[in-house]
Amino acid sequence: MVGHTHIKERLKSIIKIIKNPKKLEVFDVPVPKGLLLYGPVSVGKAMLAKAFVHEAGLSFIEIAGSKLFDLEYIKQVYEIAAKSAPSVVILEDIDIKGLMQGAITNVSFSDIAKVLESVDKMVFTIATSETLDGVDPVLTAPQKLDFLLEVSKLDKDARQFFVEKILQKPHDPKIDTERIVRYIAGMSAMDLERLGRMAALSVIEQGGSEITEDILIEQINIIKYGHKVETKMVKNLEEEMKMTAYHEAAHAILSSLLLPHIKIEQVTISRRSNMLGFVAYNAEDDMTNITKEELFNDVCVLLSGRLAKMKKAGESKMDSGAMDDLAQASINIYAAITTLGMDKELGFINIESIALMDNYFLSQQIEKRFLHWISVAQEHAKKLVDKHWKLIDTLAVKLIEKEIVESSELQKIIGKTRISNKIPETL
Repeated sequence: MVGHTHIKERLKSIIKIIKNPKKLEVFDVPVPKGLLLYGPVSVGKAMLAKAFVHEAGLSFIEIAGSKLFDLEYIKQVYEIAAKSAPSVVILEDIDIKGLMQGAITNVSFSDIAKVLESVDKMVFTIATSETLDGVDPVLTAPQKLDFLLEVSKLDKDARQFFVEKILQKPHDPKIDTERIVRYIAGMSAMDLERLGRMAALSVIEQGGSEITEDILIEQINIIKYGHKVETKMVKNLEEEMKMTAYHEAAHAILSSLLLPHIKIEQVTISRRSNMLGFVAYNAEDDMTNITKEELFNDVCVLLSGRLAKMKKAGESKMDSGAMDDLAQASINIYAAITTLGMDKELGFINIESIALMDNYFLSQQIEKRFLHWISVAQEHAKKLVDKHWKLIDTLAVKLIEKEIVESSELQKIIGKTRISNKIPETL
């Protein structure tokens, strides 16, 4: 399989360890009994497990689904595996839940751990799960699943493989494969299998002869954001699209200026079942260790959509379109104050554990600082919208005209505009 280079290198190293146990004697370490591959659905965990078996040249037996709840069956599998040792047992989706005697329950981790303990032959266990938290620590204790390997979303090489697989079908040779590889960041293997199938069906439905770039982009957007909404289903369509254009333009312009390291792939006002319009970011640029400045800037970006609408149409036109933006902005600010220790007055606090003992601890101070952050962020975002209105207006007009603006065109609109945005001192 293609991609997951780092994980595959680790797996090769583990194979060397279990196939050369004498090296462990120097350190007085017993031979490892297993590993856990954990990560999101459909990123290739099962494929990696089978690639491990193939690379190691060992026989394997797989246990999945309802069989994971049948302890007697599991014992029988390990007995068979022990007779053909060295061998591998794969426990697929060990975090599965089942209905037992009318109640939803987990797999019996402690019983499986005992089975692993009882096997004295070289039977190596590979388990897969969606999260590490979904597996009881009794199964990840020493001499159980010794290695814990996280399998994250598909990397660029893996996505390139899927795009090349799709392009084995009749297609326009002018398709920009690099662009498609960027756009499918964050999608699972299942999503990408669906993409190829739906793109082909779309060509047939339209009476075409080949997959085009437009068809691929549309199918990607459908998978990520939902189907387009028919225009006849929208009242006051022209006015709605105009206001959405200013809303999304503000998000895109301020995001490009305040958070330039988070790349934007496209901005659109094409209404879909999941949203009115949207700014699509490159999923590879997710922020992990966010700074106070980035968090505050993100709040300003979130508030800018409503502020741009109000600037264009007046406060009386305030609508519910910013509900999700306001929700996320509120979550960000509350986290900054209560769990991330970023507030100037409250200091380095994290009240999550304290709240278990006292729900009202610092509640008045938190409320005061929360409202202050919101007020300052709103004022700051408004100044930024006013200052960069010409760019927002230019992008909005372009969106009204074309419905979609790609990253290259967005960068042309922004040009050499750069800003240095300092956090207000009162925060």
